[in-house]
Amino acid sequence: MRVVICDDEGALAGAVEALAGRWSAARGTPCRVRTFASGEELLFETAGSYPYDLILLDIDLGGGNLSGLELARRIRETDARVALAFLTNHPGYVFAGYEVAALRYLMKPVAEDNLFPLLDLVLSRLGRASRYLAVEADGEHLRLEEDAILYLEARGHAVRIETEGGPVTVKEPLSALACRLGTDFVPAHRSFLVNLRRVERVGRTACLLEGGRSVPVSRGAWERLSRAFIDYYREA
Repeated sequence: MRVVICDDEGALAGAVEALAGRWSAARGTPCRVRTFASGEELLFETAGSYPYDLILLDIDLGGGNLSGLELARRIRETDARVALAFLTNHPGYVFAGYEVAALRYLMKPVAEDNLFPLLDLVLSRLGRASRYLAVEADGEHLRLEEDAILYLEARGHAVRIETEGGPVTVKEPLSALACRLGTDFVPAHRSFLVNLRRVERVGRTACLLEGGRSVPVSRGAWERLSRAFIDYYREA
């Protein structure tokens, strides 16, 4: 499991990270944790791509200009799927989280009895998560296995989905498809999404996929794609 903690209190973030390590050992489930001290730092590092399973946000972030709730809104602008949860001292904030589909609120100080159930819930959701993308192509409704998708390419008003079984063209925006795909799909270019599971090498100008195929990498996407690729395989 890939977890992010965004909290300007270093001691609290460290304590939550240690608890996550204890949960990992108790469940026999790998859990990689990254910590950020401010919303700006998290946004800079991820650049709109969130290859994580859970993001824990301090709702009272004081390390920058973004509050935890505003940061959650920014995350939801590009990712509708990643699980969000808030850390807070104020139970009155609970209703505000509905607009960003917050999974839970954890009252500080965080302890096993509130963090472990959250991590168990996220793990169970990952286990139940659909590994298929439902699309309409040529008047038919198709179910594409995510593992079989190499990349998606926007072509005008359509998207070409390259799969192991051949290409599928759908008349749907790339951004809409991205919201329905798992976090393993990351932009390589404004017109391309690649499946990290099928990436072999990330270069400055091209991304090499299994089978010798490659897609272009834009200058603006290279850093976040490289970081997502490293994070993905570092966890494995």
